[in-house]
Amino acid sequence: MVITRSRILKEVSSKKEEIIEWAKTLIGFPSENRPPDGDEGEAQQFLKQECLKIGLDVDMFYPDRVPEITSHPWWLCGRKYKEGRQNLVGTWKGSSKGRSLLFSGHMDVAPSAGGKWKITGPYSPKVEKGRLYGRGSADLKGGMAAMFWALKILKELGFEPSGDIIFESVVDEEFAGGNGALASRLKGHNADLAILCEPTRMQLCTACIGAFLGEITLKGRSGMPYMGFDIPNPIYGAAKVIEMFKKWGQDWTRSNQHPLFDEKGKELKILLWDIETKEPGEFTQMGTPALARLSWIVWCYPGTDQDDFRKEFLRFWSAKQKDAELRPFKLEHRFTYHYVRPWQTDVNDRGVIAAVDSFARCQGRPPVVGGAPFSCDMAIYGEVGKMPTVILGPRGGELHAPDEWVLIEDILSLVGVFADLSINWAS
Repeated sequence: MVITRSRILKEVSSKKEEIIEWAKTLIGFPSENRPPDGDEGEAQQFLKQECLKIGLDVDMFYPDRVPEITSHPWWLCGRKYKEGRQNLVGTWKGSSKGRSLLFSGHMDVAPSAGGKWKITGPYSPKVEKGRLYGRGSADLKGGMAAMFWALKILKELGFEPSGDIIFESVVDEEFAGGNGALASRLKGHNADLAILCEPTRMQLCTACIGAFLGEITLKGRSGMPYMGFDIPNPIYGAAKVIEMFKKWGQDWTRSNQHPLFDEKGKELKILLWDIETKEPGEFTQMGTPALARLSWIVWCYPGTDQDDFRKEFLRFWSAKQKDAELRPFKLEHRFTYHYVRPWQTDVNDRGVIAAVDSFARCQGRPPVVGGAPFSCDMAIYGEVGKMPTVILGPRGGELHAPDEWVLIEDILSLVGVFADLSINWAS
């Protein structure tokens, strides 16, 4: 049966309200990732039932129960997978051995940021002025809705793929996770092309940046200064470290370039994201603290060597230890989480070309092809799964912040793009 692009787009238009309501239902599940735990279970069960309704073969499994995964060098230790916190993989079996296609997203969302929401509550999704608000709407349940509905519509139209089409929802991507994506790759749920629906603002991204994460701790001695005796305060030392870190970050940005990230706003950045003055669970009296600890993230482009970065980073801070304002303190460095690797797929790969063609056919214009200025699990799909991988997702805003939103227009557009790609790749 020949299914035309116009037929697909007509179906998307007629089912607009159903698609939006389905996306709202998915966003309504509080599937937060709060390391070491996460609450993806209820949402994954909903998705399981939806996959079964359209006839997909469903596999659900806990990441830590995949054979040999915990000894894999990319496994992130310390995460927990309680009852229900499972990956979901739905497979549409092809009629022969045609090219296979994987649509993948993550079910976990960032914590809801408390009561600071103004448009609506984080798990009370609301449509306003063409935007769908709610935690995870952009990152990335809006894109996941587009992927699911692309397959649902093709099923209803009677499409019969030659190759397998896989729809996947993994757990534990946020907070430098990756264990969910790693589990699916090691369990064999791989394909000839992978599409991730991270929010790329409708750009077709063949690369993403990576991230190093760590802490700098200034250690001194605690107490209350009195009778002319002073105690060096590590908070003041931390202020100096912040100043130095900012200058180092400017140099890092200037010295690193990549052709897929030459658009304004895609420059490398650093982030100091937390400061504390006591050990976990420690009670301290009013006075000079014994330590100040800064948590940081440094992003990097594809091609960055992990060992080289660490050596240069530590060499820089070793030299700064001699600064008069830092000399009273012992500086300790710890790399936390794990290296979130950057990745790049060849822009001339046939899968990339197919994705570009489908986008152009459905949108009436070629996509912007570039790099995604955020870190994600892309390298796991590319390196471990051995798949050419493309990221394509909707426009949105306030990611990981109150009043997160996704553009409804883009969800609907992506349903058409993903359905067209399925036909042209897996036929």
